[in-house]
This record gives sequence, structure tokens and C-alpha cells, in this order.
Amino acid sequence: MVSAALAGTTVIDFTRFVSGSYAALLLASLGAEVIKVERLPDGDPYRVTGARDDGGSALFDCLNSGKKSVAIDFDAASDREFLDALIADADVFVENSRPGSLERHGLDHETLCLKFPSLVYASISAFGDAGPARTRGGFDLVLQAETGVMSVTGDPTSGPAKMGLPFLDVGAGVGCLAAVLAALLERTRTGKGARVASSLFEFGLAGFTTQVDAILRDDATPGLLGTHSPSFAPYGSFHCADRSIILAGSGSEELWVRLCGVLAVEPLVDDERFRTNADRLEHRDELTQMIEEHLTRAPADHWLERLEAAGVPAGEVRSPLEALLSEQAVALGSVYESGTTGTPYWNVAAPFRIGPEPLIGRGAAPALGADNELLAERLAETESQ
Repeated sequence: MVSAALAGTTVIDFTRFVSGSYAALLLASLGAEVIKVERLPDGDPYRVTGARDDGGSALFDCLNSGKKSVAIDFDAASDREFLDALIADADVFVENSRPGSLERHGLDHETLCLKFPSLVYASISAFGDAGPARTRGGFDLVLQAETGVMSVTGDPTSGPAKMGLPFLDVGAGVGCLAAVLAALLERTRTGKGARVASSLFEFGLAGFTTQVDAILRDDATPGLLGTHSPSFAPYGSFHCADRSIILAGSGSEELWVRLCGVLAVEPLVDDERFRTNADRLEHRDELTQMIEEHLTRAPADHWLERLEAAGVPAGEVRSPLEALLSEQAVALGSVYESGTTGTPYWNVAAPFRIGPEPLIGRGAAPALGADNELLAERLAETESQ
């Protein structure tokens, strides 16, 4: 379903690629009218990236479901007049351009807030809006490297590796959404808009929240541990008789005791090498070998059933297809089919909900300029006021 939480709210989506488009998609799932402004002649680059046989693009469609599209020529004075009329009627303006690049078009925050003081202006950038790197562009891959995320992903054999999905893009989009909602709430009290911002760099650093003190105080850089954790042991991937499972047998001493019970190795609880989490981290390799000696005596399903019964968090390594089609995903309504014309496509609901139903897009992604009649309508409304 589409939430009505933001019904009556108009969002100008002046974004491209993932992070900004995803933030605006979430606003649409909350009931806002989202008008995507695209530059002629081609519009959002993702319209042609990953194109299907029917001319559509999964990249574009999944990030723009339920939005409207207007296409304008930035160099035409009449089109700029139309755009100003759109913004005048809007509550939120979202952009993810390189910092400073919108100033020459008069679409920067300082210019627009003077014209429209109640506007919430939201920016997503690669490196944030301050500091020596503020004007640098960058995609998710680059920021995984620059934030240190890549340096703790992978193992000594593979070396530093990227995460398989654009989580910094998605995280920056969710962060932008949270800031926009807070600014809209504040506006109900003050009547004034605000500038809010998020970045891939800041979200990447936020991922180190549980480790930052140790890193800065003791230079305890996590390093390449594969699936294992720099903070807990046993916590990672372990071999069974037929395949590996993910096992979180630490995090609390109670979990460690429960795991020892499942494996029938209760004496390890009082073993000086493994008495505390710090001890187990120090002797991680030895502990891993001992655990796997027991796990490899039976198949993964045998252990997963017993670990679940004992309340020890564990799981299997699934493919994306297996996860998307899993009973859990189906029960949550996480995956849905979208598109009312052309070729239907699959999408994923918002990663949160209001009430019991999943939040999904309101139909297909728009064709380029499909809603250009809004330009004349909003201009006429503005001139009549």
C-alpha cells in the first residue's frame, strides 16, 4: 500500500542515479506527489542504462515507481519559468548534484530559500557539504573505498572488496528521508523551511559506530576478517558436513554458553582460552577449528534446527533469488510487481512500514515528460494568485 502520511505534500525530484532517486521514491511511498524534473533531450541517465527489449530500464523503473515526470530545456527561459512555478507550489526539493553545480542555474539553496522560504531543500552528495572534498563527485564504489568500508570487506586472500550492493547510496537516501521528515515536522511549528543534507561519506563513516572508539583510541583497525567480526567470537561463517552456515555465538556470554550446549562442548565455557569474549577473540583461529570439528559431523540443516531451538542466532548463506522468494519475504510483502503499462517489473518495498502493510510504489515509473501538462497548470495557478 501507499501510506497517506505525506498526502498533500509535493516533492520536486531533481535527482539522478541512485541515492537521490531512492530518497524521493521513499517519499512517494509515504504518499507524497513526487514530480521528477528531467533534462532534455535524454532525461535521467538510468533511462538508457540497463535497457530491456521493450525500451524500459530496470534501473530507472525500480527507482522511480509512482513518480511523475516533466522534461525541460534548462537553456529555455520559458521552461525555467515553468520550473519556478513548480517549485513555488512544492514543499520539498531534493537534489543530488555535485555541490555548487546548481548555482549557475539559480537552483542552489541560498537562491531558492529567498524565493520560497517555506521550502525544505534536501541535498545528497558524495562527500558532504563541507571540507576539502565537498566538491568532489563520486559513486558508491568510490565512497566504499574512501570511507574505509572496503578495507574491512573481504579476506586476506581476496584483499579489499566492495560490498555487492550499493548500500552507501541506499543509506544516504534513507538518511535524507529522515532529515526531510524532521524538517517538515519542524515547519509545522515555525512555518519555515530548512536545508537538510546527507552524504555517502557520512553514512559510510556511520557504519563504524560500534568500532570507532577502539579504532581512534587504540588504532584497532578491524582489517580483513571475511565473515568474522573484529568485536565478537565466535561470529562468522563455519563449515558443516555439507556447506557453511553463519553463526553468531557471541555478543553475550549467554549465547556462548548456549552454543556450547548445542555442540555438547560445555567444558569450553570454563576453558581459560575462551572464558571471555576478549579471550575468544585472541584465540579465534583455535576456537574456529574446534567448533568446525563438531559442526562437520552433521549437515547444516541439522545444526540450524538445533541452534534455532536453543536461541542461538544462525542462518544459511542464500542467493539473492532465494532471499527474494523466501517465505519471510513473501510474508512481509517485501517484493511486488509494478507497472501498469508495458512490461511489468519487480520492485522491493520500503525498508520500514507504517501499520501492518508494506509501503510500495504507486504504479509504473513515468515515461520521459509524461506529465509536462503540470508545467502549464502550475504556472497558471501561480499567475492567478
